[in-house]
Amino acid sequence: MDEKMRQEIALHRWAVIAEAANTRLASSERGAAVRAIAARDYAHPDGTVRRYSRGTIDRWLRAWRAGGVDGLRPSPRSDTGKVRAMPELFAEAAALRLELPGRSAAQIASILYHRHGVRVAERTIRGQLRRAGLHRAALKAAPKAWGRYEAGRPNERWVTDVLVGPWVPYPKRDGSARARLFLIVDDHSRLLVDGRFYDRENARICQELLRRAITRRGIPDILYADNGAPFANAWLARTCAVLGIRLVHSKPYSPPLSGQSGQSRLREA
Repeated sequence: MDEKMRQEIALHRWAVIAEAANTRLASSERGAAVRAIAARDYAHPDGTVRRYSRGTIDRWLRAWRAGGVDGLRPSPRSDTGKVRAMPELFAEAAALRLELPGRSAAQIASILYHRHGVRVAERTIRGQLRRAGLHRAALKAAPKAWGRYEAGRPNERWVTDVLVGPWVPYPKRDGSARARLFLIVDDHSRLLVDGRFYDRENARICQELLRRAITRRGIPDILYADNGAPFANAWLARTCAVLGIRLVHSKPYSPPLSGQSGQSRLREA
């Protein structure tokens, strides 16, 4: 197991236990959170779907309290038999599933092999697609009715998104760039925690925005974002893990937990 995989596993473990790591929880509330975590399935970075025991979750919580996110790294000898995921192939697998929702993992694996000469296990593809919310049952399900949700206090949850603005300079001409407004909004108060225009979207900009927001308003319990490149990356995942922030991404083709689109909530602020 190389260093990159160890880091991915540490961030995965933090994502699993983050709900129970909140220091505001009473002992009974933490116990309930651990039981709820132990009842769920999780997509491991190696592409498999796993369920963790309460003992494992408690052990990870102790390791995180003792050493932070670095305490969640697996030992070097725990890599026996693990397989590294190939993000570029799984992006193509996702496109193949969306193109034809009834296409099975076996069919997708066959297509990838004939296109690239790389064999990917059906189980690995199935796990990655389920993690992305692209399993066949979800794609065929009837539309759901989503209720409204609002955080109970300031800094409990921040919502971040990017709004695409006009061309600058306007009217559009050679050298013009799309203005992109990065925003972070407190879900309880609707306070605009921070926001700024940029001419591009990348992980570095998101990191800069989050740093300024934390400097001004403190650390949130949860940061809620979509799966766009500025928000779904290893840099942001590690930053949140180190700071004890639970990073939550919306599922593909599903509205945020509030029952509103992320951009509508940002516009409301």
